[in-house]
Amino acid sequence: MEQPADEYVLAVERYPCTAVAVPQARAIAARAYAPYPWVDHDIVKLLVSETVTNAVLHAGGGAFDLICHAPRHRTVRIEVHDRGETTLPTRRRPHGAWDQHGRGLELLDALAPGWSVVRTLTGKGLVFQWQATPTQPAPGQKEW
Repeated sequence: MEQPADEYVLAVERYPCTAVAVPQARAIAARAYAPYPWVDHDIVKLLVSETVTNAVLHAGGGAFDLICHAPRHRTVRIEVHDRGETTLPTRRRPHGAWDQHGRGLELLDALAPGWSVVRTLTGKGLVFQWQATPTQPAPGQKEW
């Protein structure tokens, strides 16, 4: 995915593929988007948790990178790049109502439709965008 010329990055971090990296990545994303009150920080943290957990559990590449882009047009774009095999994420079925696994791609479909996976020279990257609803204006903007 090509980055527009006027876009900039709020945070870039590399993490080892370990369980402790998940809350660390979530915290970095929360801090990156804290200055934007119109961003639903709970949704961003949930989506970051799901995507980096996928990298930790399934990528097998030793490390992953989290890239948080500055919001544009009320849209947040985040990338998670791993160094694992280039096999694409696969849908898993939860085994029951309380099963904690198998819902990550469903959450992405529901909250960040249009997410994608790109192949890179070192592995793959999962890219998602979350679009704010027009219920609260961004600072300095008029109501929609």
